[in-house]
Amino acid sequence: MSEPQSIKITANGRSFSPPAEVSLPDFVDSLSLNMDRVVVERNGQALTPEEARRIHLVDGDHLEIVRIVAGG
Repeated sequence: MSEPQSIKITANGRSFSPPAEVSLPDFVDSLSLNMDRVVVERNGQALTPEEARRIHLVDGDHLEIVRIVAGG
């Protein structure tokens, strides 16, 4: 059986259908966000920046993506 053309994921409460096996950095980039400026939780688990860069999303993933904002 062939791989699906797209997957269904949820990010910050919204549904998305990115290409199958899209990388997390590519998905974040598609949201016009910079991987160096976000913190990501995948399926309830906070990811280190190193882990986040190696992740490929799969059908059913749930993400919370929070932008890091500096202030003073």
